[in-house]
Amino acid sequence: MEQTDDHTKRLFFALWPSDEERRALARWRDGLAGVRGRSVPAGNLHLTLAFAGNVDPAVAECLAARAERVRGVPFNLVLDRTGLFRRGLLWAGTQACPEPLAALANDLAAVLADCGIAPDPRPFHPHVTLFRNVRGRAPVPDPPAQVWRADRFCLVHSRPGAGYAVLKSYPLCGDGPGSLSEHSASVK
Repeated sequence: MEQTDDHTKRLFFALWPSDEERRALARWRDGLAGVRGRSVPAGNLHLTLAFAGNVDPAVAECLAARAERVRGVPFNLVLDRTGLFRRGLLWAGTQACPEPLAALANDLAAVLADCGIAPDPRPFHPHVTLFRNVRGRAPVPDPPAQVWRADRFCLVHSRPGAGYAVLKSYPLCGDGPGSLSEHSASVK
């Protein structure tokens, strides 16, 4: 596992789709005309659930261990809309956030809090970044519905140079939408 000079790692939890699901979204994205920006490589397409930031090894271990307790249920994620964040990120997202996805994000916010990390106070906005540094505001059509099967989530290391390494994968195999929901910070 690669570490930065000060031995911290930039970590986050994410849905990490299959290679086939990422390629399908990348094919649609690559066919967009008129988008001026830097496309995210197909192998890096993911949906961030909870961002931990730069953490030391003890906190990284805490995150990995506490995430073992999360028992969400598998669900289908339908990417059926696009949008542009102010900082020039073109994304694909959902018309409606599935309840199991919201519960999973809540559970992982609780994991961050349990490990001493303040969760992001902004509302949860499930999305997959397709382009960075987009210039202009040309209209982008919504994608044909891209269905991802979410049956696991991952702890991911964001390495210098925008590469990612999945450190650990956790199955979604619980009986309900989330096992930690009663202890979770609210994700909207």
